[in-house]
Amino acid sequence: MFREIYLTKFFVSLLFFCCIIFSNTSSHCEEIVPPPKEDFSECGISNFDPFNEQNAADLGFNHIFKGSVVDDDRALPWMATLQRLTIDTVQNATVYKPFCTASIIGPKHILTAMHCFGSGDFNDGQFRVSFGAAQSSKQTQNFRIKSVKFHESAIYMQVKNVLKKNGEILGLLAKPDFAIIESEVPIKFSANVRPICLFGIGPSNSAIAFSGKFSVQSMNSRPFVVAGWGITTPTCLKDSPSGPSDQLMYTTMRMMSKEECFESETSQYLPSADDDAVDPRHFIANYMLKKDIEDKICVVPEPGDTEAGDSGSPLLSKIGDNNWVQIGVLHGGRCDKKHPFSIRGRNSLYTPIDCAWIAKETNDEVKCIGW
Repeated sequence: MFREIYLTKFFVSLLFFCCIIFSNTSSHCEEIVPPPKEDFSECGISNFDPFNEQNAADLGFNHIFKGSVVDDDRALPWMATLQRLTIDTVQNATVYKPFCTASIIGPKHILTAMHCFGSGDFNDGQFRVSFGAAQSSKQTQNFRIKSVKFHESAIYMQVKNVLKKNGEILGLLAKPDFAIIESEVPIKFSANVRPICLFGIGPSNSAIAFSGKFSVQSMNSRPFVVAGWGITTPTCLKDSPSGPSDQLMYTTMRMMSKEECFESETSQYLPSADDDAVDPRHFIANYMLKKDIEDKICVVPEPGDTEAGDSGSPLLSKIGDNNWVQIGVLHGGRCDKKHPFSIRGRNSLYTPIDCAWIAKETNDEVKCIGW
């Protein structure tokens, strides 16, 4: 700050000196303007290029399963963690720990998944949003949550098997699965902290869905990126629980049709017609899955996958050399109990950005862009 003030005074003094020297001549003194200060509030700017790098195929059981490490704090500066106040038995203290991922979309707004807050019952003092570093333990910027807004047509429902001791979840419905978090104070943007641009491809965004070089027709062939701080082992390994990753991880994805998605999901996790016994739970799971996919974007991991804790993370696409857009919010995926360390059939579902709703809930502070 002191350097900026000094330089500004220097330029002003130089301009004044110039005018004094040449005031009695035919020459005129042109205005000398100090170099402009970089505007970190411009959305989606990053030189991060994951497509020219070879994703690690076997980094261990990372939360973005078989993904790659993001080690540059400026690579994805819109990434944020949702943290909950919990008791750390090792430190014997109450600390904030990450439980979901989110993205910065404006000077006071964060976008994440509705199911991160369950049915919507939460205590503001128990949650905070943290950002500014790819390593969550080094994130020094954070704020307490002022409010959380869900879509006016939101549905959140879990179907559990009450005959099971732990209440086996047969299906989850979260539609539309996103939430807007509002900060009590404006976010201070920097090289490590800036918002992501939003782009809509859902039914309510038809006005810009077919614009320019980012057309819906090219979606299936377009590579996407997802990142997050989720758990470090596959969720279906009940005997090997793990906490969230401290390091931001990413992987690449490609889009697939809802029909392909449903067929892939049912063939992997639901019984076939040749099964000896017909279990009514499978019909419930099948129905819930079909309803859940209806309003979602389905993507296939290449070669990594998402895990619990990545919920709420943005589905990203790169436009041009250094422009990024978010087109969806991570709803979730499934883990194959028979092949927990395989990414085959492990599709992820994203809720598409609803431009009209986000603009309304942020008082037009956050708007989608089009190309």
